[in-house]
Amino acid sequence: MNSHGKSSRPLHQILLLRGLAREARHWGDFPDELKRAYEAQGADLRVNLVDLPGAGAHSEMISPPSIDAMADFVRDRFRDQLAQEMEAGLPKATRRSLVTISLGGMIATSWVTRYAHDFNSVVLMNSSLRGLSKPTDRLRVDQWWRIPLILKERDIETRERRILEWISNRPDRRAEVLSEWVKIQLTRPVSPANLAIQLAAAARYKPTKIPSAPALILCGRGDRMVSFSCSESIAQAWGAKILHHPVAGHDLPLDAGGWAATMIAEWNTQNFATSPSKSSSESASP
Repeated sequence: MNSHGKSSRPLHQILLLRGLAREARHWGDFPDELKRAYEAQGADLRVNLVDLPGAGAHSEMISPPSIDAMADFVRDRFRDQLAQEMEAGLPKATRRSLVTISLGGMIATSWVTRYAHDFNSVVLMNSSLRGLSKPTDRLRVDQWWRIPLILKERDIETRERRILEWISNRPDRRAEVLSEWVKIQLTRPVSPANLAIQLAAAARYKPTKIPSAPALILCGRGDRMVSFSCSESIAQAWGAKILHHPVAGHDLPLDAGGWAATMIAEWNTQNFATSPSKSSSESASP
């Protein structure tokens, strides 16, 4: 701390985006794990959460039909948060990163390829992109039998348990979060229409550019929803660093949150100078 009571450590900022039919509350304790990981690297961290259109705080609205439109929606919400932080007199971060999972990775790709100055770096976890991987790898063909069982299930607890059994390889973690995930679906469910819109948008989206921002790709070799080869294809196409967790499933923050947080914190604090985000008339900075 300096003589004015302010921390002299660098301040980083992360925006977290979830994936298909999930919302901010599904991150669980991952934001706190990120903060501890950054603290271990000698940095402070501010975490922002934005729900996708049609999910979470925005579950009452109809989702837009394209990944680009979803990206524009969450970008506007993030700009609002930054403006509120400025009005509250909060210090501006020295480095800003977009951290995503699954469908969120497609939205992140759309965002950072069109608004290059909004973030200093981007992290994709267990994501996939059309044109880089086969459809049968983007949604593993050997797991398709699970889909009708989940979609036709009317009991919320049973449905959430089946989802967790698909995306998590840790029975202990599944048991810990099941009741909270049931509560989320009871209070702010994603409608079947919005689920269909998100699925169709994900299937159609094909990026036309490679992000200029440095990218870190994280994946779980135990992912039974999306083949980890999809992450490898992204890393190869982008020239990005990729790190594999040996056993984690699709919900990497749930199965290996401490590992993922540490990898993100080390990469963002040790590999890049903590210079402020570039200024731009199109920047997310208010």
